[in-house]
Amino acid sequence: MSSGPTPTDQRARLADRLRELARERGVQRADVQRVLGCSESKVGKILRGDVSVVPLELAALLDLFGVEGEARADLERLGEESRRRRPKTPWGTAVPDRLRKFFNTEETARRIESYRPDLLHGLVQTEDYARAVISTNRSLRPDEVERLVQARMARQARLTGTSPPELVLVVREAVLEAPVGTAAVRRGQLAHLKRLVDGGRAVLRVVPGSAGLTGALFFPFTVLTPPGGRARNVYVETLTDGLLVDEENRVAHYSAVFQELLDVALSPAGSAGLLDRV
Repeated sequence: MSSGPTPTDQRARLADRLRELARERGVQRADVQRVLGCSESKVGKILRGDVSVVPLELAALLDLFGVEGEARADLERLGEESRRRRPKTPWGTAVPDRLRKFFNTEETARRIESYRPDLLHGLVQTEDYARAVISTNRSLRPDEVERLVQARMARQARLTGTSPPELVLVVREAVLEAPVGTAAVRRGQLAHLKRLVDGGRAVLRVVPGSAGLTGALFFPFTVLTPPGGRARNVYVETLTDGLLVDEENRVAHYSAVFQELLDVALSPAGSAGLLDRV
């Protein structure tokens, strides 16, 4: 995965600029829907950056907003970059469709806040730890397991890139001693996590066993904050599905629960000390 702007990044930037233009020009969503001849749902996806804008649609929007000259040329180039196809990868076809939107959202988030009561987050997993986790799905063939492991490793490139996200991980104390893989796999994983924490690539907060139950119970979730002041999303994973939540009141509830977890968790220094002891 490249450390430079991805098509997903450029699509988000284009959506930000289109929303700014709509506000500046006093253009309503109904106007956009009328000009493009599309559904209200599609207008929302365009203005959130969830979908690419084809050249004819972009031209119609720029006409609607009255954008000309160099400013128009800049937005057309941005639109072209947002439609650029990614190079094919050996692991691309192994990623389920339900995860692709989450990956795109995660890829552009400037802050990632994750609660996992069971495992470490995929962004900090070592290859061996990831393989041990993914292998528990007995429906996967060995080659599918390996491709999914490589996809998980590719996601981690952002942590060492030029603009890494703020990554805040809240885990229950038992996660640090969870029997994932062999003892050597677990030692390697904890050493890798310590390097990320010591290097400022991740903030670790551990909820001690003595804290008891919290509002999160044992449901993992991730709060994703995009750049440019856009609305946050929450990713909730179940046994068979992954759901991106964007309704403001529901996102606010998850954020409040995450703050509750931070309130009962050990401090960053205390969490790092516990990691050292483990």
